[in-house]
Amino acid sequence: MKKYLILFTLFLTLGIGCSTAQKASEVTAIKVSVAPYLKLSCKELATEQNDLFNQAQAAGAIVDSSHDSDRNVELVTWILFAPAALMLDGNQAEAATLASLRGQLAAVQDAQKINECMSG
Repeated sequence: MKKYLILFTLFLTLGIGCSTAQKASEVTAIKVSVAPYLKLSCKELATEQNDLFNQAQAAGAIVDSSHDSDRNVELVTWILFAPAALMLDGNQAEAATLASLRGQLAAVQDAQKINECMSG
């Protein structure tokens, strides 16, 4: 019995972390060109920034929720059927959306600096 408990503990220790799911805080921005934003007025840039910020907040919540869900599924999968844990998808799609939004936000902020807009 001890042998099985040790083997099970080893499986859990090695297996936890196979998921590729990321937390929102781990997602980095994708570089986005500032060019499309340079033609916008300061007011339009402020509106765009606000919209992107709200979308990024919502996407971050989705990424975190997906991460937590994936980790829970991973734990249950390792307990019930360990080989299936190796096939978990993670949350790449949600993380990519967040990374894109963060990149767009950075581009808008760069455009605001170039256009000498007042931060608000």
